[in-house]
Amino acid sequence: MTQRPERYAQEGNRAFESVLAARSASADAAFLLPHLREGMRLLDVGCGPGSITLDLAHAVAPGDVVGIDTQADAVKQANAAAKARAISNASFQLGDAYALPFAAESFECVFANGVLMHLTEPRRALAEMRRVLRPGGIVAIRDPDFGGFLFAPATELLAHWFAVRLEVRRHHGCDPFLGRQYRRLLREAGFTDAQASASVNAAGTNEAARLYANFLTAQLRGYAATVLAERWMDNATLEAVVTELDSWATQPDAFVAATWCAALGWKA
Repeated sequence: MTQRPERYAQEGNRAFESVLAARSASADAAFLLPHLREGMRLLDVGCGPGSITLDLAHAVAPGDVVGIDTQADAVKQANAAAKARAISNASFQLGDAYALPFAAESFECVFANGVLMHLTEPRRALAEMRRVLRPGGIVAIRDPDFGGFLFAPATELLAHWFAVRLEVRRHHGCDPFLGRQYRRLLREAGFTDAQASASVNAAGTNEAARLYANFLTAQLRGYAATVLAERWMDNATLEAVVTELDSWATQPDAFVAATWCAALGWKA
């Protein structure tokens, strides 16, 4: 059967990559950290620039950590970051979540943050993650569920943009509400004792609102090609959204909160 090609809207988006480079294990892998131990071998699927991966390398040292990504630039950045931070137990390479370039039972932990949300077949990717896990190994997944997004004060234009943002995800074959289904997906992929949790990323200060507006603007730039091609908005309207996000960030009562769902599953 011919598989539908995946569409990563943020590919080559340098502004968005800079946001990813600021991530950390303490913020984005807190649900996994208590389950890690020294000497574990860990795989980070969709590692991006590698900031989380390198933090995880500290947690499992002297065990080794491998990060994979479909973007050559991200792999290059991650390897450079490992060298700059003098972390010798982490390496990065190109790889596909649907066809992991590793033998069966190669890892004791597989981590994927902000990855399944971009896939048209997340269950297939989970089955592949299970394949490379050793018996007793753990998988850890985390993604936002767009049903838990709060934004104030909202304007009519921004509310329209957030609705269009959901349509972009659906157009790419993805489910913007996938996070709430992770226990079921893990069970269907063959994992046992699936445990789910949630956390909220919130911006409720002037500085945090500015940073979140920058993130939303960077995200918009990645979605723009699809939005324009489908004629959901024109260039002028997209630029008006950017202006409104800038204005929102200056509001003294600006607030945003996004719900992230996480889940753990074990290979029997």
